[in-house]
Amino acid sequence: MGRPVFLGKAYVNWCGKCNVPLIGDSCAVHGKEGVFRLNITPPGDLRFAFERDIEFIRSVFEEHYGVDVGEIFDGKIVLLNKLPSEDDAYEVIVDGYVFGYVKFDPLELRWRAGLKVEGATALWRLYGREMKKWVIADKGAVEPIRNGANLLAVGVLDAEPSIRVGDEVVIVSEDGEVFATGIAKKDYKALIRGERGTGVKPKRQKTVRYHEGRKATLEDVLRANSIELERKVEEARHFMRKTANRHSNLPVAVAFSGGKDSLAVLGLVLEEFGKGFTVFFNNTGIEFPETVEYVEELRGELEPKGIKFIVADAGDAFWRALYVFSPPGRDYRWCCKVTKLGPITLAIKENYPEGVLMFVGQRKYESIKRFKQPRVWRNEWVPNEIGASPIFHWRAIEVWLYIFSRKLPYNPLYERGFDRIGCFLCPSASLAEFERLKREKPELWEKWFRALDYWRRRFNLPEEWITSGFWRWKRLSKGEKVIASKLGVEIPEERSWEPVRVEIGETPEGYELEFNTLLNKRRLLEVAPILGEVTVEGDVVRAGEVEFLTGTRKARAPNEEEAWNAYYLVKRAYECVGCGVCVGKCPENALSIDERSKKIVVNPELCTHCMDCMEVCPLLKIKNPEEGSQL
Repeated sequence: MGRPVFLGKAYVNWCGKCNVPLIGDSCAVHGKEGVFRLNITPPGDLRFAFERDIEFIRSVFEEHYGVDVGEIFDGKIVLLNKLPSEDDAYEVIVDGYVFGYVKFDPLELRWRAGLKVEGATALWRLYGREMKKWVIADKGAVEPIRNGANLLAVGVLDAEPSIRVGDEVVIVSEDGEVFATGIAKKDYKALIRGERGTGVKPKRQKTVRYHEGRKATLEDVLRANSIELERKVEEARHFMRKTANRHSNLPVAVAFSGGKDSLAVLGLVLEEFGKGFTVFFNNTGIEFPETVEYVEELRGELEPKGIKFIVADAGDAFWRALYVFSPPGRDYRWCCKVTKLGPITLAIKENYPEGVLMFVGQRKYESIKRFKQPRVWRNEWVPNEIGASPIFHWRAIEVWLYIFSRKLPYNPLYERGFDRIGCFLCPSASLAEFERLKREKPELWEKWFRALDYWRRRFNLPEEWITSGFWRWKRLSKGEKVIASKLGVEIPEERSWEPVRVEIGETPEGYELEFNTLLNKRRLLEVAPILGEVTVEGDVVRAGEVEFLTGTRKARAPNEEEAWNAYYLVKRAYECVGCGVCVGKCPENALSIDERSKKIVVNPELCTHCMDCMEVCPLLKIKNPEEGSQL
C-alpha cells in the first residue's frame, strides 16, 4: 500500500527558543541560534494539527495508555506527519521531538497508538504508574537493551496488568528512567511469572531528544517563518510570471478543487495577476456538500472583483456510470474520466477553444507519480490545456503557513478532521477516512453503502468486501490479499464486469461477431460514422468495412482489427455515459452529447473517421490501470 516518495532523508528544522517548526534553516527572530534538525519519516509532508485532530489523538492515546496526553499538547504547536502504512498513520510531533504515532489497523478497523521514548518520558513524568502499558526492567537489562538486545521476561521486575501480547509498552528502569519502548511478546501474567523467552521486543531508537518547550501560538510560527515563507512565495510568483509570459497567447486560469493546495494556488494567482483570470471548479457530483457551499461562497466574493468562475458540472454522471463500469478502484479510475476530465474538457473547449494555461495545486510530495511529473506539462486527456504547478516543491506545512499568513478562508471540513478534500467515495481514500465518513457524514456513507451492497450481492461477495474496503481494487493488491487471508474471507483476485460482450470467430469470408444483445438500428446510426462512410440496406448498416445486422446479435468484418473496432463501437453506443472526454478530443467538433439520452451522437457531415475518439474513451482505455489512474 503506502510507500514513501523518494526524496532523500526527511527532516524539519525547529527553533528551540520559539518552540516552533521552521521551513528554512534559520528563524526570522533568532537566526540560527537554538535551531536544530529533527529527523522524521519520509516523505515528510508535515501539516498542522487542528483542534479536532488533537481531540482525536488524545482519545486514541487515552484508550491505550489510560491517561490524557492533552496537558503535554496544551498551548503547543502540534504537527502530523503522514507515514507510509497499510492504511492511515501519522507521526505526532510536539516540542521539537516525535511524541509517538497513531495508526489505523485495517484488520480490526480501529486506531492504535504508540510512543517514542520522548513521548513515553513525558507521560511517565506526568503520570508514572497511573498510566497503563509499562514494564519495569532489571537494571542489568538496561545496557543490553540499549545495545540491541530484547528484554527477557526474567528481566521484568514489575508490569502493568492490562498488557496483552502485541501491545505497545513503555520500558522503565529500576530508577524510574524511561529508556525504551517496545512490543509485548508475552501478556502481563507471563511477564510477572518470568516465563522463558522474550518478554518485550524493544524498538530501536538511535537518538533521544526530550525537552519541554515553551508554549507557542500560530502567530509565533508565522513570525519565525516569515522570511523563508516570503522567499517561497516570490519563487512561486516568479514561476507563474515566467510561465505566463512563455504562453502569453493563452488565458490564465486556476483549477480549484476546494482543497488547501488549490486554495494556495488561487491566493498566489490573486497576488500575481490581481484579476482577469478564470477559476475552474469541477463539481463531480460526488463532492462533500460543504465543499460545494464553500466554493459558492468564494465565488460570490471573487466574481465582483473581476474574476470569472466556471463550474464544470458532472451532474449525476457518476451514478449513471456506476451501473456500467461497476465500482471504481485504485487500479480502475474510470470515475476521474467521467466526473472530472470529461466535464473539464468540455468546459475548456466551450469557453477557451484555443486553449488555456491552468495553474493547479499539484505537489511532488503527494505520490511517486506526481514526484516524477514535470512542473509544467500538457495533459494528453485535455489537449487544449497546459498545466503548471507553482507549489510543486511545497510541503503541506508550507501550504498551510501561506494560507494562515494571508488569512485565506479554507474549507471547513479540515477543522472536522478530514485530511484530504475531494470526492467523498474516492477509492484512493483509506479505510480510516471511510470510518471518519461514517461518523461525520453518515448520510453520504449510507448512500454509497447501498450502491456497494448492490454490487456485492451481484458479485456474490462477503460483507467484508465493503467493510474492509476490498471494493477499492479491481485486481487485489498483495497487501489486500494478505488482509483477506488474515480475515479468513474469500475475495476474488479480480472482478470483471462487461455489460456488452462479444464472441469473435474467423470465417472463410473474414470475421463474424456475436453480441450478447440485439443491435439497435437507430442507436447504431447515431455513432456508425466513427468507423467510416455509412450506408443502409434494409436492416443492414454498413460503416466503413463493417456490416451490422441490426435486429440480430451479429456483425461482420473483413479482418480482426475491424472486428474489434466493431465491438468497440457497439460498446460505446450502448454503454456511453456522456462523460464528454471524446467530445473535447474531436478535432472536427463532430461529436455531441444528446441531452435526453446523455449519450454521444456523431454528425456524419463533420466526422472524418479519424477514430481519435476511440483512443480516449474511458470505456476502452480504462482497462489500462496506468492510464486509468492519471489525472
